[in-house]
Amino acid sequence: MSRITRTRIAAAATAALAISFGGPAASAYWQTLGSNPGTANADAIPALAAAPTATASAGGAAVSWASGTTAGGRAVSGYTVARYSSPTGAMVAAGGGCGGTVTATSCTEAALPSGTWYYTVTPVLATWSGGESARSTVVTAGDTTPPGAPTISAAGIVNKAKVTGAPVSGTAEPSSTVVVTATDKAGLQRSSQPASVDTAGQWSVSSFDLTDLSDGAVNYTAVATDAAGNASGPSTAKTTTKDTVAPTASIKFQTGPANQKNVTGRADQDDQIVITFSEPMNPASICNSWSAASQATLKNAGIQVRIDPSKTMRVVVPATVCPIFTLGTGMTGGAFSSGSSDLVFAGGGNNATAIAWSTTATSSTVTITLGPVDTGTRATVSGTVQPTFTAASGPQDASGNPISLAETPGVASNF
Repeated sequence: MSRITRTRIAAAATAALAISFGGPAASAYWQTLGSNPGTANADAIPALAAAPTATASAGGAAVSWASGTTAGGRAVSGYTVARYSSPTGAMVAAGGGCGGTVTATSCTEAALPSGTWYYTVTPVLATWSGGESARSTVVTAGDTTPPGAPTISAAGIVNKAKVTGAPVSGTAEPSSTVVVTATDKAGLQRSSQPASVDTAGQWSVSSFDLTDLSDGAVNYTAVATDAAGNASGPSTAKTTTKDTVAPTASIKFQTGPANQKNVTGRADQDDQIVITFSEPMNPASICNSWSAASQATLKNAGIQVRIDPSKTMRVVVPATVCPIFTLGTGMTGGAFSSGSSDLVFAGGGNNATAIAWSTTATSSTVTITLGPVDTGTRATVSGTVQPTFTAASGPQDASGNPISLAETPGVASNF
């Protein structure tokens, strides 16, 4: 062997020895590069960037983690898994499927000793070992008693504004987790993300998206899982109603039942304008002094129905009659007013223009009964007309969905 060859071998051995016994450098290895056997490169194996995830599973623990690489981007050959009895306790080698060198990025250790356990993962490459990860969240073993079923509370109505974050809450065993399952009338199900139960036993689910479920009855059930992985039975079902459909309104003209001197095709005193909503409405969203518990009538000399020469109909209600009144405008479809000024129906006393609200299980109706002409000139329209209605922003259905603001066709009709 030549003197030059012996010198190269001695240099390589010295470098390898320095890496093998150099403390933190023990997480490096040598790789020969190119065709020159005397050229080498050192690479390190850093610890995993994130702590592993550990969850209780049937008396054991399921552990998973992100894959690791060397600092130079080379894949590691496996991982060693350890556990600790406390955040600062002594290391115990994991057993079962987590024993030895694990080549996958998950493992299961069955039949854990009773107690609390934290897991770490260390990447390895051949005989080289990298840095140890941070410790996982705690896993509790030895508890085989399932928690009691959670209680559950939910809003009676899930409307369009709440459908992507349906509010659900309740109580369960402290420090457990709760998953809520929502089922619609067709059997389609959606489950929430796990919700943590605080030390007082309270939990709530946020961002529970029910968009995919059909409107109508929705049943909620909840299951609690304790820190040892024991699952409760389902809670008693809680039923709510999903309603995300915006209400609409149509309009028609008709001769009032009290009208004794009606002229066909002309808007007369006691004729009526009827606006029918597609579903039960919240009356307070139309007139804030109305309530769902009663039918209501507004009758006052200050109430006006105005039809302008461009065939637009508006209802004017003084704040003294209803502090906030919101309805919309109609297009009459016929020129019931002539000249350049508005045709105004108002009146006073028993003859005053009146607005009545009523509702059924399927719809709500606002009926406007005209008082006598106050100003303007009436015109007579031949045949039926096709009115339209455009709601103002404000009215809501009983579920809180705002009315559609699109113009909607009314019923072909005439006074």
